[in-house]
Amino acid sequence: MSVFVQQQSTFCDFSGGDSWVILSPIEQSIKRKIEAVGTPLKDWDIQINYGIKTGCNDAFIISTKKRNEILANCATEEEHTRTDELIRPILRGRDIKRYGYEWA
Repeated sequence: MSVFVQQQSTFCDFSGGDSWVILSPIEQSIKRKIEAVGTPLKDWDIQINYGIKTGCNDAFIISTKKRNEILANCATEEEHTRTDELIRPILRGRDIKRYGYEWA
């Protein structure tokens, strides 16, 4: 196990005031390159919200299959359109992956 730990170890500098990020050397290099050309979220002119807190997610969060079933049962095109506007995609914390996301 000692050899494995030595092979997998990486240096992390926690001396700065930035948040702690533990990455491999190649990931640290990629992160630095992105930060050099990108704009931090805190500097964007946007508002990031928590979203809706329901207290009963099972009543408000439905699967894509259930969404399609509801839309298929709409009696009129107007009902279909209005229902489709009400059902919004949702991203939960568990749906966000390292380099992408999967809609709930």
